[in-house]
Amino acid sequence: MNLDIAPIVATHPTPFYLYDFDQIKTAFLDFKNAFSGAKSLICYALKANSNLSLLAHLARLGAGGDCVSIYEVRKALLAGIPPYKIIFSGVGKLESEIIEALESKILFLNVESFEELRLIERIATESNTPARISVRINPNIDAQTHPHISTGLWENKFGVEEKEAVQMFMFAKQSPFLEPVGLHCHIGSQLIELEPIKEASQKMSALARFLIASGVELKFLDMGGGLGVDEGRGAISILDYAQPLKSAAQKLDLTLICEPGRRIVADSGVLVTQVQYVKPGAKKNFVVVDAGMNDFLRPRFMERATL
Repeated sequence: MNLDIAPIVATHPTPFYLYDFDQIKTAFLDFKNAFSGAKSLICYALKANSNLSLLAHLARLGAGGDCVSIYEVRKALLAGIPPYKIIFSGVGKLESEIIEALESKILFLNVESFEELRLIERIATESNTPARISVRINPNIDAQTHPHISTGLWENKFGVEEKEAVQMFMFAKQSPFLEPVGLHCHIGSQLIELEPIKEASQKMSALARFLIASGVELKFLDMGGGLGVDEGRGAISILDYAQPLKSAAQKLDLTLICEPGRRIVADSGVLVTQVQYVKPGAKKNFVVVDAGMNDFLRPRFMERATL
């Protein structure tokens, strides 16, 4: 982040978060350019940062939105992201959320269980509104990331195994109110190893090929997000990340969906605060600022809770 903060502080009271929109634009366009030459849609993961101004900026750049609650869907729409670029994911969607998502005519819902699929069908039938769905696969791949943010192993709650996924697709294929259009997976966050991503793309490609041969009219291959930032152990280049995903989608003539979040925004903002007092102590001196616990971002996970 290369912004000169001092002139901004002179006209805006602290504390506040300051974002470098030029840096965010560059980060988003790095993804867009890496996937050029293939049918693709970059759906920014709102859980990374759902600031409305930031979302509106990404919407103007052509971003879609990956949402995990109806509130995120509403924010994406409010920010100007078109409904046909919005995906609704999450294992615990409420009935009211599904109803509103269908009424909003979003691109599709990522389905995480057979029970959820049956609920979506009932809602779609009762409202006479066909529901576009994608099934999330749990490919049982070790993402080689922190266990608290690994989502692609069978002990994780996310997605379904391939055998059940095939059954769900066959069920959806026979339903007059379900349109199975996508195949989805997301193996974890803060991914810094390329091999698990390659393995996931190969598994998804093979399953997609089988489903298409079985008469399922797939249109989208959603490979999720989770591409990590450099926290001292290096980071995967976006071009290297894109290559196996593009290859898998192009061979099947599917539109590739990618859902980056932190890789776009993680290092694009700072919390700006000012020193109020210096408080000397017997063993340590303290600097007191005008930002407090209500302003600080919470970590996504902790190695160990301490009291």
